[in-house]
Amino acid sequence: MKTRHKYTLQFSDTDASRRIPMNFVERYLLEAGGLSAMEMGIGTDYLLKKYDCAWVLTRMTIEMYYLPTYLENIIFETWVEQNSHLLSIRNYNIYIEKDGKETLIGRSVSVWTILNLTTRALDGKCFSDPQWESIIDGEHLEFSRAPRLGKIEEPTSVMQHTVHYSDLDYNQHCNSCKYTQFMLNACDKLAGVAPIRFDVNHAKEVHKGENISVQVKEKENEIQYCVLTEQGEVSCTGIMTVITPRP
Repeated sequence: MKTRHKYTLQFSDTDASRRIPMNFVERYLLEAGGLSAMEMGIGTDYLLKKYDCAWVLTRMTIEMYYLPTYLENIIFETWVEQNSHLLSIRNYNIYIEKDGKETLIGRSVSVWTILNLTTRALDGKCFSDPQWESIIDGEHLEFSRAPRLGKIEEPTSVMQHTVHYSDLDYNQHCNSCKYTQFMLNACDKLAGVAPIRFDVNHAKEVHKGENISVQVKEKENEIQYCVLTEQGEVSCTGIMTVITPRP
C-alpha cells in the first residue's frame, strides 16, 4: 500500500547553497512516513493511545540525484516493505513535479522500531496486530550496504554541542533530524552537492542538557561523522558520500 504526499518547498527549507539541506530532506521523509502510518492506522497517535509506544528511526539511507530549491514541488511516495524481528522497513521514492511531469530525484530506505515511552525499551507487541499484514507492500529498493562506523580514532575536527529544548521531539529525546543538522554544522563541505548519498545509524538516545561531541573525518568525496555522548558512547553515526549520477 503506497501513499503519496506533495509539498512545495519554502524559502526557509533551503540553505546558503539555495538548495534543500540533507536534514530537511530527512525531515520531509519522516513527515511523509508519519502521515502514511496515520493513514494506515498505525501512526504514533494509535501507538501512544493503545500501547504507550512510538515509532523510532534506527537507520536510514538517502540518495539524492538532484537537490531541489525553493518553490519547487516535491512528491514523497512511501510504503512499508516488511515487518520482522521488531523492525519495520519503510521505503521512499522522491519526485519533482514540473509542468505536470514527475521526475525521480531521490530514493530512501529506512528502518524503524517501536519504543515504549515508559520503560524506554524496545517493544514489539504492536507488531502482533493483525491489521499490519494488510499494509505491507513488499516492494524492495536495492541499496549497497553502508559500512558500520564506530568512534573515530583520529578525527579531522570535533564540535561540541549541548542538547537543548529545541532539539527534542515528541519522544522526549533528541530529534533524528537534529543529528543530521549537527553533522552539517560540524562540517558542511558537501552541503549543496548532488548526486549525494547519506547513511545514518542511531545507536543511543540523548536528552535535554546532555553534552555531545560530533567527530568529523574528512576524506576525498566522503565525510564520516560520529556523535558521542558525555560518557564517550556512540549515539549516532553518519556518512555523506558523493555518488555517480544515475543512468
